[in-house]
Amino acid sequence: MTALVTPQDAVLLVLVFSRLIAMLMAFPFLNTTMVPTNIKIFLILSLAFFLIKNLHLQIDIGHFSLYWLFLLIVKELILGFAMGLLINFFISAFSYAAEIVSYFMGITVVNIFDPTYGQVSVLSKFFIMLFYAIFFVSGAYEYFLKLIAMSFVHIPLDLPSLDQGIWRYVIEQSVVIFSYAFKLAFPFALILYLINLALALINRLIPQINVFIVGLPLQIFVGIASLAFGISVAIYVGVSLLQEISYNYGYLIKHVGH
Repeated sequence: MTALVTPQDAVLLVLVFSRLIAMLMAFPFLNTTMVPTNIKIFLILSLAFFLIKNLHLQIDIGHFSLYWLFLLIVKELILGFAMGLLINFFISAFSYAAEIVSYFMGITVVNIFDPTYGQVSVLSKFFIMLFYAIFFVSGAYEYFLKLIAMSFVHIPLDLPSLDQGIWRYVIEQSVVIFSYAFKLAFPFALILYLINLALALINRLIPQINVFIVGLPLQIFVGIASLAFGISVAIYVGVSLLQEISYNYGYLIKHVGH
């Protein structure tokens, strides 16, 4: 009688599930209350069974022990967390850019609670939702799933150790939070800075005019108008971010197993 689930299948499922749950739970979209917990678990389990079946993953459990299995699970959790952390950096760039624009608009005090990032401005929430929209509408999620599958080919499940430079590489990539945030926020921040400069000159040249009464409403109006007309800039930078994510994922996957 053929066993429904062999010990090899059970070990494969545990290792694949460990990498996927660490990776996808570090992805902010799944790490929020927007997606129910049962949906998260069902999605990860379905993806794990799909990868095991279609990639024909195999593992030799002849020399396995509980200690060795524990070490492999820890390795898979670390690897998945590192890969998920890369996406966090890029989404944080959008959030940080929104905070810069909010500061120049004078609406940083208008905050809402986000389960992922804590207290964030309304504009930051909008930018994060914009990134999610670009991620799914552009079809980047398909390439993301392809890279996940490729990770099981380049980084075998029974690989005893990872490249020691994995965390150094991940930390080095954290600078994209500031570089891409500056690129994204620069056009809007420049316009708002010029408005502030003009108001300062008016207040200096014509002290009888109280610019503080019209300053804040004008900044908010100009900020919203610049975002409405320049949202294509944010979309362009978002596409560039997704291309950078794919490159970093490919580099990490191809080199971490060597």
